[in-house]
Amino acid sequence: MRKEAGQFIAEERYSTDYVTPQLQPSQEVTLIFASEEGGNIAWGVLVPMKACSGGDRYPIEDVSKFMHWALGAEHAFSHHSRRGQFHANLVSGPTTTEDMSSYASADMLMPDVSVVMGAGGNDAKNPYICGIFDLEQLLPAGKDISSKFHVAKFSAIVDQDSSQYVHHMILYECEPWGLQSAGYTHLSIVPECESMPPSCNSMKWPWAVGSEPLVLPTNVGMPFGSGSRWYALQMHYYNPSLHTGVRDSSGVRLTFAPALRTFDAAVFRFNGGTDSEMRADIPAGQQEYVLKEAVVPSQCTDSWTADEVNVVGVVYHAHLVGKSLNIDVVRADTLVGTMRLEHLYDFNHQSLEPPSVKKIRRGDDLVLRCAYDTSGKTTPTSFGDFTQTEMCWSAFIYYPAQHMSQAVIQGSAGERRLTWCNNYGTVTSYVPRPMTPQCEWKGFLYSEAAYQVLSDMGVNTTGWTTRTSTTTTATATSGTGSGGDDGGNGGSSSDASSLPVLACPLLLALGLLSPP
Repeated sequence: MRKEAGQFIAEERYSTDYVTPQLQPSQEVTLIFASEEGGNIAWGVLVPMKACSGGDRYPIEDVSKFMHWALGAEHAFSHHSRRGQFHANLVSGPTTTEDMSSYASADMLMPDVSVVMGAGGNDAKNPYICGIFDLEQLLPAGKDISSKFHVAKFSAIVDQDSSQYVHHMILYECEPWGLQSAGYTHLSIVPECESMPPSCNSMKWPWAVGSEPLVLPTNVGMPFGSGSRWYALQMHYYNPSLHTGVRDSSGVRLTFAPALRTFDAAVFRFNGGTDSEMRADIPAGQQEYVLKEAVVPSQCTDSWTADEVNVVGVVYHAHLVGKSLNIDVVRADTLVGTMRLEHLYDFNHQSLEPPSVKKIRRGDDLVLRCAYDTSGKTTPTSFGDFTQTEMCWSAFIYYPAQHMSQAVIQGSAGERRLTWCNNYGTVTSYVPRPMTPQCEWKGFLYSEAAYQVLSDMGVNTTGWTTRTSTTTTATATSGTGSGGDDGGNGGSSSDASSLPVLACPLLLALGLLSPP
């Protein structure tokens, strides 16, 4: 949204870096209204939920997603001095969150550790340090470690004095024999923890830069207790300038549900390549280098006891040259959809996000695709744990928990893939190649339905032209703002519900764009 010669202009723009956003090749947006008062700007736009014209857009889905905003001191569309982000569901609007203010909690915090690489480490810029915690000593009154209980919410607690160095943290449940044999006790520190301590293999919570608190559905909880006392919090710090004297007390807050819930949640880990034995180096000077796909074959998901599992959130993880990561769900050679569509991976916003495909069935294939941009590099990039190396890794939190909850690519040859699935074994499979469905419009700005929506909202439609995606008819409208061009083939939806559902949620959300 910008203002030129006293007129507001709504445009579709995109950016792949911290630069002035470029115009989309076609414009699928209509300005409904805009006003400015005392430095506050309010505006509303009409857009299709899914456009098939030129440009690389995200469809508008019934999913909460990050919205990024930027404000400048003037209307010139250039540098913006203030930026921020918020979550919004543009279809259903805001949801009512569970009030957990009275729920008991426990904090697992690193005990003011010195952020330096431990003996045996490989890179002083990338220390991996683990804190060991005995949950029995942290439990609030009324909780018994021998009994099962559920965590309803995980919240990262990031030490503000060291936040710039915190890259990620992962909480693991540990078997006691491994820690006790190594002499670890509550609040012990493992100063070199790139590889987890023995027996610490059950992931409970992943977090990376940009993530928000994880709140599970009201009938779902992450299981704790049942005699499991020991946990390891792996911290990855990134200190590229090797600053000295850095100390950290970051960690995680566990908020406990007051009673057991219906379903156990679990973390599914999908490792498409995290070391140099799994993947060859990425060559330098490549604008889009795509790895061979990693596959969770249908034989593995067919071992689940549940007919289907519900996905709560998906996180993708790569490092500095990661460009895009996506998991496709394939069912009987038919593409169900992308679990979480991410056109452009951002190292600084690695959040766990709600899925577009909310259910995975027994026998589904999962296909992980990872792409990288090394156009700014002159040397190859290897795979590994360090920030300047790369990864192709994803995880999703789901319920009900299943025994088969991890997959690791072990090899590839042509279309064949070798995948290890825990509690199942190693499987040879082929990459599924479902036919890509034709793009279908959901909402079309120049349809009769759009005209009716604008008329019903009292928008001046004088001069507006309605047409199909391939022909132009005689009716016309033109409110305020930039026009558009259908620019593509394929059918168009004349269903009004594909257009106006955005109007009210957008107007509500855009109130956040006004300066405080």
